[in-house]
Amino acid sequence: MNKWKLAFWICLILLLLVSAISLYSVIDQGVTITYMRDGYENTENDLNTISRIINETNRSKTQIKNLLEKSYDKRFSDFSKDTVPLERVELIFENDTLRKIYNQ
Repeated sequence: MNKWKLAFWICLILLLLVSAISLYSVIDQGVTITYMRDGYENTENDLNTISRIINETNRSKTQIKNLLEKSYDKRFSDFSKDTVPLERVELIFENDTLRKIYNQ
């Protein structure tokens, strides 16, 4: 076999291998960045919600329930327990008053 033919096939295989690894790396970074952005959006939503709870209520369970139902289309409708999960945090009530915000 000619040296040039052998060199061509080796270079072609290396080119395809490097291209495949590069493509995988770019796709992996895109997926990672997408999930990070979703996580940051969830954290930002929780921060906005907590800010509204602190600023617009007296931390009673009833007022917080009304605020959350008005803001989130009744997504947080289970206020029968003393723990209400948001996206990344939990609101912990004691005697129908907000006592703690727990980071999940």
